[in-house]
Amino acid sequence: MARRKKKRTIDPIYEDLHRVSLEGALASCLHFPEEGAICQNIPIHYHDFVEIIYCIKGRFTAKMSNREVMLSEGDMLLLNINEMHGFYHFEPCEYYCLQFDPTEYFTSPTALIGEKYIIPFLVSSTSDKKGNDYTLLAKKEELEGTFIPDVIKNYHDELKEKLPGYELAIRADICRLYLWYLRRMEKNGIYLFGTTDYRQDDLERIKVAMDYVHENYAEPVLARKMAVMCNMSYSYFSRFFRHTLGQTFSDYLLFVRLTEAEKLLISTTKSISTIAMDTGFSTSSYFITQFKKHRHITPKQLRTKVASPELTSDWPA
Repeated sequence: MARRKKKRTIDPIYEDLHRVSLEGALASCLHFPEEGAICQNIPIHYHDFVEIIYCIKGRFTAKMSNREVMLSEGDMLLLNINEMHGFYHFEPCEYYCLQFDPTEYFTSPTALIGEKYIIPFLVSSTSDKKGNDYTLLAKKEELEGTFIPDVIKNYHDELKEKLPGYELAIRADICRLYLWYLRRMEKNGIYLFGTTDYRQDDLERIKVAMDYVHENYAEPVLARKMAVMCNMSYSYFSRFFRHTLGQTFSDYLLFVRLTEAEKLLISTTKSISTIAMDTGFSTSSYFITQFKKHRHITPKQLRTKVASPELTSDWPA
């Protein structure tokens, strides 16, 4: 009698920033391989916080589902919320890894001034004014002569020494890094904010629409319904949403569905057709087409790569 093959399972690959070790004082952490330690491959994973990687020594490749970039000494990379990523090390290296929850830094109970600064980092797919894909990798040549290297080092020292008021020092460092990236985007043609004349109640309504999408992406979600929910006309809702996020409502809905599908692909053994249905796609063929278009890799290829024992250098760019 033939032996029945055991079904392979995939453990969820998710990092939780809000760990007990943080003692509730600060939603930030930092990884720094000690000198002489060997950098290991880090498999594809995701988390609901921003991550900034700054290479101190050596070089390695950061691999996302839709692109890959090489980091060398002095380079810095920002990874957005829920963006799939892993690291493949070509040689001994050292790097700072800053992780933080932007909602802890840029929002307050009384105002939404920070909401517009968080929104750009909820969406990983950005393009410049010429329509080219825009990377959040900053090379050493671009950072030389700026305050960035000193801020990164100060962040590490403050978190390591924990002198009185270190939380305030880290908050200031995070804000400076964030501001640098925001202004760099604008400089490169990623116009995040067409005007600073934001009405707080409109921002609150858009946030309601975004929250609804994240909770109901598996169901039919229509822009007209969202406009009614936000108490806006359809035309005004469409213009304001695109102005605020830099993309249409339908594009944002697609982005959320693809992101959720990625999570299921790497953390479950569900079939691709089931994942398509679970994330709101009308058919599996449409899901595969859109996934390949926006991630530059098919769902099956992504799952195969993640299931490999280690990351390899033939990951699609």
